[in-house]
Amino acid sequence: MKIAVALSGGGARCLAQLGYLHVLQQKLGIEFAALSGSSGGAIVGAFLALGLSPAKILEIIKKFNFSKIKLNLFHGTLFSLEPLIKELHQLGLKSFDELHIPLFVTLTSYDGKETLYVTNGDLARAVIASSSLIPIFAPTMIDGKQYIDGGFSDNLPVNPLLQSRYFTLAINVNPLNHLTFPQTLWGNFKRAGYILLNTNIRNSIAKADKYVQIDGCQNFGILERKNFDAIYALGIHQAEKELKEWEEICLKNSSIKSSQ
Repeated sequence: MKIAVALSGGGARCLAQLGYLHVLQQKLGIEFAALSGSSGGAIVGAFLALGLSPAKILEIIKKFNFSKIKLNLFHGTLFSLEPLIKELHQLGLKSFDELHIPLFVTLTSYDGKETLYVTNGDLARAVIASSSLIPIFAPTMIDGKQYIDGGFSDNLPVNPLLQSRYFTLAINVNPLNHLTFPQTLWGNFKRAGYILLNTNIRNSIAKADKYVQIDGCQNFGILERKNFDAIYALGIHQAEKELKEWEEICLKNSSIKSSQ
């Protein structure tokens, strides 16, 4: 069975998406017909579209040199992700033309007036622009325009997949249920972040054939620099709980195809 997959933003939490998809591939032989992503989900989607397995992508991210991120304190943000573009090129994220699976990378224009689903050009620059979460990370320039994190306008990009005839799965790694925040500056900042990441996904949830929220991700920060294996395991656990449902989905999809 082939499916289209929308991947939410969420920084390091997006490794849980890889764990979930690993189970679908290994246990059910599910393949990906199209992918879309915002922010961290765009990075995950890019490596998947390149043809790499979820387990291989996890190893790449664990070894990634995050020290290349540079300070940007005197230019309106804390950091710039620009130096990571070269690093991602070296890992194979060079051009959309080299991908094995169609990919839509979500960007938000710096003025907030436009949501762009990029399908061509410099792949590394596109995913970095989609991850440019201001005011932490500086906007990224593409074709003379500045773009910021795709999650600001569409954090669960099901829309570009609607043209596909495939079953659509949407995975969100920013669960709010049973989540409390301390009444502190940092606690309120985290609350605002969760609300931002979840507010604009409501319409997307209704458009997907299956919506998945990976519980436990809320215990890890979007800028997590360790515990990658534990985050990945959350996705595996979630998918294994839903295996019976997926078996029924595959069976139903097979029956529909055979009757056409």
